[in-house]
Amino acid sequence: MHSPRSDEPIYWLLFGAGGLAMAIVVPSILIVLLAAGVASPDVNEGLLSFAQVKGLLGNWFLSLILFGVVFLTIWHSCHRIYHTLHDLTIHTTKLHFFVFYGLAACLSFALLALQFLVYCKLF
Repeated sequence: MHSPRSDEPIYWLLFGAGGLAMAIVVPSILIVLLAAGVASPDVNEGLLSFAQVKGLLGNWFLSLILFGVVFLTIWHSCHRIYHTLHDLTIHTTKLHFFVFYGLAACLSFALLALQFLVYCKLF
């Protein structure tokens, strides 16, 4: 007799990929941004000026990479919070499941919409 298939491996895959992004990619991005900020502390004209960052986000490849990193970080965080409730002896229900994963999905779609607006130069 076969047991019904679970969708839990998909969430654990996103959790693991988000953990990798949080452990390796995010610190690397922060080091690059710190170096850019030290190289030109003037926010209006330097490497971290609004126009420069907006121009970088206009590149589809960099925008896709940034979306992937933030997307995985969001899913990692929501999954961790959801399972931390169990460690805090809070019984999780389907409502908790839908709230946390729904929040992750909504934030991901909002991020995608914002990046699309920046890419199309509407924002």
